[in-house]
Amino acid sequence: MNATVEIDKSGRLVLPKKMRDALRLVPGSRVVIKQTVDSIVIQAETRPRGLYKKEGAWVYDTGPLPPDHVNWVDEAREARIDQLMESWNNE
Repeated sequence: MNATVEIDKSGRLVLPKKMRDALRLVPGSRVVIKQTVDSIVIQAETRPRGLYKKEGAWVYDTGPLPPDHVNWVDEAREARIDQLMESWNNE
């Protein structure tokens, strides 16, 4: 799959949705950019999945969360904050 995109004033470019979907790239996904003499190569970053040690600490990584999961976490957090504020105000 090929595409031509335009770089904006800030030096950003947008990967076409079909490409993001094909590579399962979601907000928070990381990509590696490599420069050769006359080209740029963008690759989806391959990180270890599962349990691994990073900077001396054990990390369990399942990859970036899909946007609907991020919304679910945000909604649950907001509901919990509302609960805590309500109980605090009733004391």
